[in-house]
Amino acid sequence: MLFATCQQMIHEQIPNLLRLYVNPHVAQACYCLTRFVAEAWPKSVNADEYQVFLANSGEEALSGAIKLARYVSHAQGGSSDGLILDEEGRFEHFAFTALTGRGRLSFIPGIDIVSDPIEFSDRVNELTSSVRFVVVTQESLRSGRVAWSTVPSDGRRPLLIVFSTHADFSASGEFTDRANTPGVVPDIVIFDESFTNHDVPFGAFAATERMYQHWTRRGMTTFHSTTYQPNTISTLHLMNCLRKSSPRFISRHQAALQRIESDPRFRYAQFRDLYSRSLAKLTSVVGADVDQVRADGHFVMVGGRSIFDGVAGVACSIRGHNPRTFVEDLRRTGEIESCHAELTARLAELTGLPHMVPAVSGASAVEHALKLGLASQSPRSYVLALRGGFGGKTLFALTGTWKSSLKSGLMPLYPNVVYVDPFATDAVAAIESAFREHPIGVVQLELVQGVGGVRAIPAAVLQCLTEQRHQSDCLLFVDEVQTGMFRTGPFVRSRQLGLQPDLITIGKGTSDMMFPFAMTLFSDAVQERLDERHCRLPDAIRSRYEYETGIRAVLNTLRRADDVALVEQVQSRSELFARLLAEELRTCPLVRDVRCFGLLIGIELDADRRPHRWLKKFVYQLYLLAMLRDPRFPLLVGFCQYEPNVLKLTPPLSVTDAEVRCVCQTLSSVLRQSLSRVALGGLMQMIVPQWLRRLTSNNSLETKS
Repeated sequence: MLFATCQQMIHEQIPNLLRLYVNPHVAQACYCLTRFVAEAWPKSVNADEYQVFLANSGEEALSGAIKLARYVSHAQGGSSDGLILDEEGRFEHFAFTALTGRGRLSFIPGIDIVSDPIEFSDRVNELTSSVRFVVVTQESLRSGRVAWSTVPSDGRRPLLIVFSTHADFSASGEFTDRANTPGVVPDIVIFDESFTNHDVPFGAFAATERMYQHWTRRGMTTFHSTTYQPNTISTLHLMNCLRKSSPRFISRHQAALQRIESDPRFRYAQFRDLYSRSLAKLTSVVGADVDQVRADGHFVMVGGRSIFDGVAGVACSIRGHNPRTFVEDLRRTGEIESCHAELTARLAELTGLPHMVPAVSGASAVEHALKLGLASQSPRSYVLALRGGFGGKTLFALTGTWKSSLKSGLMPLYPNVVYVDPFATDAVAAIESAFREHPIGVVQLELVQGVGGVRAIPAAVLQCLTEQRHQSDCLLFVDEVQTGMFRTGPFVRSRQLGLQPDLITIGKGTSDMMFPFAMTLFSDAVQERLDERHCRLPDAIRSRYEYETGIRAVLNTLRRADDVALVEQVQSRSELFARLLAEELRTCPLVRDVRCFGLLIGIELDADRRPHRWLKKFVYQLYLLAMLRDPRFPLLVGFCQYEPNVLKLTPPLSVTDAEVRCVCQTLSSVLRQSLSRVALGGLMQMIVPQWLRRLTSNNSLETKS
């Protein structure tokens, strides 16, 4: 069934990882999930009061839900402690793990997990309880094992997070025994992979508007949203699964679902209200809130215009959108057992690391690496991370995410982290001091900081870390989610630099933007230490996330890389980019520096110029809009979240020489324009009445009909 979903995407040229797209499948998925909540609690819940957050797994959704609960609790001046009822052991290793003879290793402080409903109820009902949110399964509430009606309804009542699986649906699509949850009003409802039949990574939560409004106000648009792209494969497959497993539910809502598909204005409203106001506004500003948005190869077609995708799912693309032979290629990979064996052998040869656990995103791969590393190093519990680094936005991945604003209101997070600025003149001394003062078990770094400005870590810092690693027996964890999968030329950049990490994370280009999948690779030494501590964490991760399609997709990418000499191809295109950008932008007064690492490219603009330093991010957004409007070769480019004055270019690895030349010409043409000219064009685009674009879209629909 999943292959049928993939074929549908390819045939209809549906964009997958594209933020500038009012995605009808995302809107339909969010609509269905809010109706799920309303029908599960029909007397207590209004579906229109909930907003949906999409993730790549039930565990990622749980992490996001707890982030929101903590943020709201902090905003209200309360405690951030949480209690999870886990009767079946499905949340094992989420907040902590048990190590034989070494006690409990905590990953997320302030969260406790119990398996006994009676103990759970007693803890919640204690007069002195500091618990501010609880997580229970919908089955626990429905069965009466948790009597929520007995919990005090005064200001001491904690926020209620309900974890739901598709088993809470009956075979016909009707909810089981609703009468057993009287008076229950969930603040957040979590959905897991069972809703997509465990075929594709999926997770989500729906939260009340009074909670979600904390994250939809001005200045919060990137606080939580950018970790999870609104991908099509998961939401489209969710809808296909629901049509098959829950026909009566779909029938009840068919009119609205069909209207989302056919009415651009209604689709926009549902996408905006149920998913993301900021993304909806962004698509409207750039004129992408139209009916016809398609993606094929290196280009996105918006309203009849072809735009070169220089973002490519933020470095996810090997050969472009919707590769026509994707399903065919996967079917030819062979039996899954032999695929797994071949992939493991190939990865060991390419990285020197013989062990692998799967993940569903870069953030989850980082979490796995940190958990495996710290468990194997216990009791040495400190992580040394670098200023400017980015590990992700899930609760434990935030350990390696330097920017403090992304952690505001979420404490307590993992406390034993030391950050060092790798670009400071005293960086080596600071690293040596950190090792003297703290029992550092894991060093985490990106060899090129993607979010932090496309900057390579200085050689002196890498040399110092290598020396400290041998002296202290700490583990070296290199996050290659952005630099790996041939993005910077070789399969992993660490091998090119002569490093042999103990842990490596790989993501992004694993499947040509068709399937959310990532990996954490680790050494024999790490596995041996985990065995000594009787830690079964690797087995637990594999049992949850070893998607057959993901394994096949990575193996297919490696085979194709051999066939097309991808390493040499990326190196050739990188050299062409570097030469042309140097020629085109050398005398451009706005450009301060150009940094090319394979096809991970940063163009630093002068942030000190007037009025750029006053208008800040707004100026760079105007230049990006101008690139989208370029009459000869429209271009989609991104910017670095930490440093918005650094434009970020991550084109498909199959970009051609001709396309490289056109991209460089557009960059040069736009960046040489005066700010007044760029601003005038951008402001005119922003103030074009929305009804005019929608009228054009409606006329197009009428013509087709």
